[in-house]
Amino acid sequence: MRNVFCFATLSFLVSCVDLSTICPHKPITQGVFGEIVDSNNTLEENIQVDLYTVLNGAKDMLAVSHPTTRGGYVFGVNASTYILCAKNVCGMVTVPTGLVEFSALDAPSGLTWDAPVAVPPAQTIGPCTFGN
Repeated sequence: MRNVFCFATLSFLVSCVDLSTICPHKPITQGVFGEIVDSNNTLEENIQVDLYTVLNGAKDMLAVSHPTTRGGYVFGVNASTYILCAKNVCGMVTVPTGLVEFSALDAPSGLTWDAPVAVPPAQTIGPCTFGN
């Protein structure tokens, strides 16, 4: 009887959670975020994304590295120019004061970075709100 009660309580609690409102990103107000999708527009997970600082226009030190999750990737960084790499393909992104989205398409011919897009303050992307 106790197991039935525990299962019923757990089922009730799980049914009360709206999974579409869970934001996979940590809220940030300064930095770069994005996702990597395949040619079917399906979000790819566990792709290592590395963010490097830039010195004299060239890749310098590794600033942060993290695999993508079901929400893509998020790096809270200061305003500057960075080189972002995934699957040995890199792209340059300038992060102004605020947020920049920098996503990529992983097609059979290889990974291609989209153009970086500045995000206005308090922008809502899916279930997540970014900015002030």
